[in-house]
Amino acid sequence: MLYYIVLFIGLVVSTGFLFVRSKGASVNRLFFKMTSSLCYLLTAVFAVIQNPDMSNYGILIMMGGVLGLAGDVALDLKFIYPKDANEYLKAGFLFFLIGHIFYIAALIIHNPFEWWHLLICAVISLVLGLGTVFSANLLKMHYGKYRRIVFLYVVFLSMTMCTSIWAAFTVQSKSMIIFAVGSVLFTLSDAVLSKIYFGRGWEKPVPIFLNHLLYYAGQYLIAASIIFLNL
Repeated sequence: MLYYIVLFIGLVVSTGFLFVRSKGASVNRLFFKMTSSLCYLLTAVFAVIQNPDMSNYGILIMMGGVLGLAGDVALDLKFIYPKDANEYLKAGFLFFLIGHIFYIAALIIHNPFEWWHLLICAVISLVLGLGTVFSANLLKMHYGKYRRIVFLYVVFLSMTMCTSIWAAFTVQSKSMIIFAVGSVLFTLSDAVLSKIYFGRGWEKPVPIFLNHLLYYAGQYLIAASIIFLNL
């Protein structure tokens, strides 16, 4: 019951943040963002409390959420302190990348993957990472000195998406289906964010709103996967 109360409060807070953040970054909006990100993290915490038998999986998801919160802060500090934008952007990439490692670990320990399942997912992820950086000119993206970190991040982001989709199709549990949908939304969010950061003319209210909408929807669904384990 507490999980659903926290979820409702979190959705209200996050919805309010979506409209505020689309107007631009500021210190006040950063604290609003931290509160919003803390809300999806709290849903994961209460999901573990409600489903304690799956605490190992839940703790890994929570760790991914903690790193996501840290990444959220770093990426907004990029706009608030433009002189240090490079360092904050790299930090944001790193926090989210490590967060995906925790998500991948959660999927691996909970699902009966064969080694070749993971190998296929890794190869697909590597191809997507290479495709992202080598198609930059075609997509009118300007990665510059961030090309390497973009490649690494896309590989781990794609690995989360691929392993969750594989699990959804093979295990066919509500939990893994919810996680897979969440990971796809997360990936779409980063696709929009990539356009905002490395494209031209995308730093506008509608793309910013869409980026955060997809991101929070994805994170809330990934956290919700804890509740539906074994269902």
